[in-house]
Amino acid sequence: MRIFAVAVVAVLATTSGVSAITKAKLRRDGGSLMTSSSLAWVTPDQAHGSSLQPLRVMEEDPSVLWCRANQHGTWLSGALHKGVCAVPFLKKVLYLKEDIEVLVSINGSARVRTEMWDKYQAPPDNVISADTNRFLAVKLWAEEGGLPLTGYLIPGVRRAYLANGSQVAVVDEAMVVVEDEPVRYDLRSINLDAVRGSVIEEDVVLKEAILLNPGPSPQHVVEVADVTVRQLVYWGLVRGTYIGLQAHVVSPLPSRDERDIYWGSQNELDRVEQEILEYELPPGTGVNVQVVGIIRKTEAPYTGMLTAAYADGARRSRVIEGLHIEKKLILLRAEYFSPYYLHNNTQLNIPPQTQVLYKSTTTTTTTTTTTTTTTTTTPEPPLASMVGPEKPFSDSLSTSSESDVTEAVDAGGGNGASYTCKSGSVWVTLILVYVTAFRFL
Repeated sequence: MRIFAVAVVAVLATTSGVSAITKAKLRRDGGSLMTSSSLAWVTPDQAHGSSLQPLRVMEEDPSVLWCRANQHGTWLSGALHKGVCAVPFLKKVLYLKEDIEVLVSINGSARVRTEMWDKYQAPPDNVISADTNRFLAVKLWAEEGGLPLTGYLIPGVRRAYLANGSQVAVVDEAMVVVEDEPVRYDLRSINLDAVRGSVIEEDVVLKEAILLNPGPSPQHVVEVADVTVRQLVYWGLVRGTYIGLQAHVVSPLPSRDERDIYWGSQNELDRVEQEILEYELPPGTGVNVQVVGIIRKTEAPYTGMLTAAYADGARRSRVIEGLHIEKKLILLRAEYFSPYYLHNNTQLNIPPQTQVLYKSTTTTTTTTTTTTTTTTTTPEPPLASMVGPEKPFSDSLSTSSESDVTEAVDAGGGNGASYTCKSGSVWVTLILVYVTAFRFL
């Protein structure tokens, strides 16, 4: 019989009372306290008909719950049974119905366990606090089938104070209640609500370059340009989850794009791709080029299956609701201005031109990408680039493509977009066209 396993009592889920909760505190190494993301103290009324699930003292007995009571400004922990919270206070046990709170798991997200403590050791990390220097403690009664004794540990005096009937038992060893934090998350089975979502698109200049032909003959000038695209992926700050944990996200079918992110943070990802810029330039001329991307920002609520993985191999899954935000590239084009003479900057009577480097087609659940590129090769090498490559931001999560592959873009499940690129291994050369019967004024 698992006497000290701490379980969760399921209650009906509504949204009432959630905003008035007090997050529980956990003790860290050295004695400092941190706020729990999945545990809270609420009044007994709040724990009924809400998404706040009370924690049992014993797995086998749903009628005995962890509680705390306020006495002279100090919170004392004990056990709640039939609406009465029994807590040890000085040399007697108090039975209180007023000014009491119940320990709950937020949206059923908490996993707790017990660890052995004695007076020769400090309390373990993540032991749950009733007050600044009082922590949840429990001990089994010596008699077979006896009820556990509940109360609190005071590390400063190296003693635990437990309610034993109407008396207070002072012991130098007991079990303490510890929150078990997950080591990572896994999110899949995502369903985006496109009806309640919003989409905004804007043009962003991602690269500027100058193609030059200082020679006496027309040239097909080619430059391979590095284009840096900053994307953003965010899956919301979901109640009852830990910010900053590594999370693996799998987007909806049919794409099933997968990405590793940091949970609860706006993940900025830089992609550095190589694109070919080319232009037929008359002799002694140059042309300014801008690489412009259309960035689509999508915001939409979603539901999905979130699984928390723990260090001991255990896994706990639950359905969550959150807000998904994504910024991704949906179209990339090169805009060529009218060429100009190098010696006096006079523009030629040639209209501006636009070349689409790639364009993505988006549906409500997934995005597929197609690419249109033009490359020309001859036995002669290309002209040297006059503009240095733009490097990715150093503080982002960098992802770069180095192979000749086409990467699919995901628009529905929402890990952020990846896009088709031309590898840096592509050799691009120059067509040298000799025109004899041609004269520029």
